[in-house]
Order: sequence, then structure tokens, then C-alpha cells
Amino acid sequence: MPTTSKPTKKTTPKGPTAPDFDALLPALTPRRRPNIRRRLRIERGVYTVAATGIGLAPVLDAQWPAHATVAAAALATGGWLYHKAKDADGLGKLLRASQRAVPVLSGAALYAALFAATATASGGWPWWQVAGPAAWAALMAWTAPITRARTLAAAADGEEDQDADPNQAPAARVPATYPELLAQLWEESGIAPGTRLADVQQIRGDRPDFDAVIVAPRGRAVPKLEPVALAAVFDIPEGTVTTQPLPGSGPGRVRLVARPTLSAADSGADPMQTLWAAVTRPGGPAAGVQLLRWRSETDRLVLQVAAPAGQEIRLNHTGLCSSLDISDPTRVVIETDGVRQGVISIYKTNPLMNVREATADDLTMDDHGRIAIGVRHDGKPCRVRLWDPDLGALRGITAGATGAGKSVLQLLLLVGERRSGIVSWVADLQGGKSLPEAEGRVDWFAKGEDATMALLRTAHTVMAYRERESADRADFEIGEPWPLINITLDEINRLLTHHDEELKTEAAALIADIQKTGRKVGIGIRLAVQSLHLKDLGGEEAIRQQGKTGTVVLMRTLSSSTQAMGLDGIAPPGFQMANIPARIQPEGQMDALFNGDDETAGVSSAGMAYVFSDGRAEYMRTFYAQKTSGRYTTLAALFDTGEPAPGLTEGEAAAAGDLYTYRNLTNKPVTNTTPAPSTPPLPEPAPARIELEKTTVPDDVLAHLADGPKSVKDLREALPDVSRGSITNALTALREHGRVEPVSRGVWQLTT
Repeated sequence: MPTTSKPTKKTTPKGPTAPDFDALLPALTPRRRPNIRRRLRIERGVYTVAATGIGLAPVLDAQWPAHATVAAAALATGGWLYHKAKDADGLGKLLRASQRAVPVLSGAALYAALFAATATASGGWPWWQVAGPAAWAALMAWTAPITRARTLAAAADGEEDQDADPNQAPAARVPATYPELLAQLWEESGIAPGTRLADVQQIRGDRPDFDAVIVAPRGRAVPKLEPVALAAVFDIPEGTVTTQPLPGSGPGRVRLVARPTLSAADSGADPMQTLWAAVTRPGGPAAGVQLLRWRSETDRLVLQVAAPAGQEIRLNHTGLCSSLDISDPTRVVIETDGVRQGVISIYKTNPLMNVREATADDLTMDDHGRIAIGVRHDGKPCRVRLWDPDLGALRGITAGATGAGKSVLQLLLLVGERRSGIVSWVADLQGGKSLPEAEGRVDWFAKGEDATMALLRTAHTVMAYRERESADRADFEIGEPWPLINITLDEINRLLTHHDEELKTEAAALIADIQKTGRKVGIGIRLAVQSLHLKDLGGEEAIRQQGKTGTVVLMRTLSSSTQAMGLDGIAPPGFQMANIPARIQPEGQMDALFNGDDETAGVSSAGMAYVFSDGRAEYMRTFYAQKTSGRYTTLAALFDTGEPAPGLTEGEAAAAGDLYTYRNLTNKPVTNTTPAPSTPPLPEPAPARIELEKTTVPDDVLAHLADGPKSVKDLREALPDVSRGSITNALTALREHGRVEPVSRGVWQLTT
């Protein structure tokens, strides 16, 4: 007959109400109940013997030994208590010492009282001789002051055993359920004093995974808790326990999620929360960043995240791609508000692989001065300003390598200007090869270096004319009385790095001056370059900085330094620009290399760019343009509005002179555009070059102070293109050189 072996030790069934604590978390130190009970029995026995002696000693014949014993015990205890009271560094220690002295001192007092009563009694056995000691013994046995003072209380009291091994953990009450165990571990850890762990829910009875809520005292917020400290509280692997905002609650209640063993599918938890927990692990690409909410679209996953309160959001783009196992970084787009929050878009494939063509409506300026030049990664139109109704004409700069799509972008802007009544002056430093579609379709199309210099000199002349004629007003409005002029300088690096030092110096001075002062008289200027290095911009830092005050478009570049120079000062805090490869491989770059695909495989990234405008960074792609026989014929057709290209007013044209009158004679005409046969040739020689005096901020400050004392605010209004910090630095430098002096707080004047 088969036999069944009996278990050698008692087992506890697993489950939420009877967890196998030894299997889930480190075992708690067991209580030392036998030792406590033994001490209690000894102390209570001593009180019984002492009560007998207190009751009999006063009536014995030989009383002096008893008197001496009681007196010695009382004096010794009193002296010990006095010593403890002097050295006690806290009320708790003083009360504990007093508690231990109570039995001896109260017993001695009772003995003295009984002796005095017996000495005056008339005879017999007084009743108090029995009742007094019995009551004292009962009270002392019930309170057990010495044992309790040593924190060796009964099991139900939950007190600490100070006589235990000092290397042994303090005694603790054994919890009855797993949630009680977790709450006890939280309280004992002291990780967040005053908080408690509530609403603990064990996901499965055989696993330690759980959800809970951290609750702070009323009126207080749950402090920031590091993942490593949270893992230490429950002794589970680092990175498997996180905190998250609790929907519908404030900072006083925070959700705690622990998943040391279960996956999202096994636990029934939000799979995105579980995925995000891996990303926010210590050292991860989004360490500490919380997932607020998310949604799934057909080809896109959208996450809204936030940094902890008081911290600036930082998201590592490449690290995030690596954590999500995404080989194509263009599939992940990060946008932030520059403070705490951000939105992460994760696509199945690059969202800008296929973009539609532009329409006339896209390229017609709206009431805010904007046109659409392409499509954002989320499918919305990407809009940029041709001018700002509040600020006037704009500056801008586009940087991109050959083949990045600069030409299509410039053509889209020029079509928008033509269809919106804006005067377009275009300089093509590649002799017309960059923007051939614009020739004959804009007011002025200058090809090459000499024609570009004529355009810049004329623009400066028109700017001076407008300044004189509008001296009584400080702003510009389109058509009142002049049209907006936007100057496009394509491949301007060629002119600014010219071997003729005099020529490039004049060109740099003209461009910088138009950038600086053209805004208020309705003359905007836009640069298209391959490099943003100062040596490629004529050594003029002002040209780069002024160009970045308007719309900045960064396309695929050939150097990280050009990218960094473009981002400096305009990128929102925490922004990271993903690299734009020359070609997008649908299966990923590494798969294409492994499979040996031809290098021409994939889709060209031409037109993909980051646009920085109005404080925002947008990942987009310009509208598609079909190229036929070397020309973008569809874009060329969009120039046609049935009206001549907008030009200067009569007064401006007269001020501009012959350079404007004969502006396009050296350019090759396009179909249906033939110059009048009676038109005389360009005058020779060309007008002398305009030499511009370069001024600095201190020079400008001195010029304005020449009219009398002015406050920093007045100077800021007079120099709108100069930051307040630059003005303050200029004043400080001028004061050190004895050129200016303060009149009062914030008001300055020339030194008298």
C-alpha cells in the first residue's frame, strides 16, 4: 500500500491573503516572545516576594536589618535616577529611567508608611498591613515597569528589544497579508517621512508585482523619489518600480507601479506604461520623465510626457530610438514646450516619404502673413511668414547641402510672394542655375556677382529713400505707400568668400545693413547657404545672427558644426535635431547595408527639414515638385497670375535710378518675355560702390545719448534689434572708459 510522506514543516498556501513572504521578499526578523515572557514572570515574582517582605518587616522584632536594606535600596535608586536625569539628552530617556525607579521608590515609601502606622497602632494586626503590600504588588505586576522600560513588551505591544543582539534587526509585527507587508516596509524605510502606502493591489498571488498609491499628508506633495531608492525599499531589481501621476489627483497622491517579474500582457497593466518604464530607468534616454497619456493612430503612436516638477525636460533622441529598437531615427519626432512637457511621435515608417504638390491656395498669403511651404510630420501644413503684420519685413536663413532641397524651398517662397503682391528681388550666384524658374517671373533676377552687387546697391538706395520719406512713422504697412520687398540671395557664400577683398567687404556691409534696418521700411532679406561658418559669411557674425531672427530652415547638412551654428540661440530647450540622411531606406539603413542594396535605393530626403519659426521647431518636408528637362515646370506654372510681377512705385524707381531701370537686360529672357528693342544698354561704368560704416552697439548707444539722457528702456526702443543685455554691457564698457555716466537708476548720459 503506497504511503504519503508528511511535510517536515508547515506550509502556507500562496495567495493575496496568505502570501509566501519568504519566496517574495526577505523574511522579517522573528519576534523574541519566549524571552519577553520569561522576563515578565521573573519581574512579577519579585514583586510578590517584595510585597510579602514589606508587609511583615515592620512588625518583626529585628527590624533594623530590614530598615537598612530598604534605606540603602531607596538611596541607591534615587542617586541612580539623579545621575540619569543629569545625563539624559532627551525626554524619552528620562521617562524610561523614572519608570525603572518606580518599583523601588514606591516600595520604600510604602514600607516607611506601614512602619509609621504600625508604631502608633494600639495593638492587633492592622488591615492595611496586608492590603497595602497586596495592592502595590498587583499594580507593579500589571504594569511591569522595569520590563516595559527595557522595551521588552508583550507581542501585542510591538516594542523594541534593546537587550537583543545589536546586530540583529529590530523586532516587528508579522503582517497578515502581502499588502500589509508592503505598507510596513514602506513605513520602516523612511524613504518619504510622513507618507504612507495605500490601495496596495497584488497583481497575482504567486508574484510580487503590485500597484499602490503613495499618499502624502494633507497639504503636502509626495517628494521626488529616485527609482534606485524605490527598488531598495522592496528589495526588487532596479528599474522595475516607478512612480507615475495618478489621474484625477494632485501632487499629494502618486501611483507606484512595481513589475519585477510580470510583463504588461501577464499583469494586465497598461502596455505603454510598462514600455515607458523601461525608457525611464536610471541612465535611460528619458530618466525620470513621466508618461502622462498616449494614443494610437493608424501609423502613429503619440505620447505626451513631462519632466518632474522643477526640472527641465530632456529627451535623448538617439537613446530613445535605441530603447524602442527603432533603426530609422526619422521615424521618431520629439517636440517640447521648452519647459516641462513634450510630445513624442513614433511612426511605422518615415511620415514624409510621400508629400503632395503645392497648390495656388497653399502659396497665397493669409491674414497673418503666412504661406504653406510643405507638410509637417503629422500631416498638418507647415506655414512660414513672408512678413509679420506686427514687426514688418522679416529676415531669414536656409542652410543645406547640395541636393538637400534649397532650390525648391526658395521657389515656393518666391511663388508665394508673386501670388501675394510682394516684390521679389532674387540674386542667383550660380549664374541662374539654382533658380532658373524664377527668371522673368520676378521683378529683378540677378545672375552672378556683378548683377548681385547692383541689386544690393539699389536695395540700399531704396532703403535710404524710404527712410527719408517715412521719417515721421516707426512702422511699415504693405501698400501704405510702398509694397513689401523681399530679397532672396541664393548661394550667397560665393560672394561672401570672393577673392576680391574689397568686393566681399562691400557685399557683407550691404547685407548686414539691410538686415539691420530694412525691417521698418518694408525690405526683408533671406539667405540660402551651404555653410554657416563665419569664414563663409565674410567674417560677419551679424549676418548669421540677424538671419536667425526670422525663419530658419535647417535641411540636410554636411557637418555637425553647421547644424550646431544654426541651432544656437533658436532651438527650444531640450531640443535635439535628428540627422537627415541623403536617402531614406524603408527597411532601415543597416538592413540595406546587410542586404547589399544599391546605394541609390530608397527615397531621396530632399526637402526634409526642421523649420524654426515663432519659437517653434517643426519637422517637415517641402511640397513635391516634378522636375522635367532640368526645370521644376509645375512650380514655374504657379508663378503665372495673369498680372505682371509686382515692382517698385514711381518714386522708388526714380530714386533707384538706371540700375533698376535696366535691371534684367543682361539676363536671358524666358518665353514670351522680350525686352523692348529701343532699350539702351546698361550704363558704363557701373556706379561707385557704396562704402558703409560698420557700427557697434556702443557706437549706437553713444549716438542716441548725444540727444540727451536716456533710460535703458528708451535705448531698447531706439535699438529694437539689439538685446537688453547687449545694451547693458555696452553701457558698462563705456562707463569704464569714461564715455558715459549714470544720472539716476537706469538713466544714462554722456560724461560731462
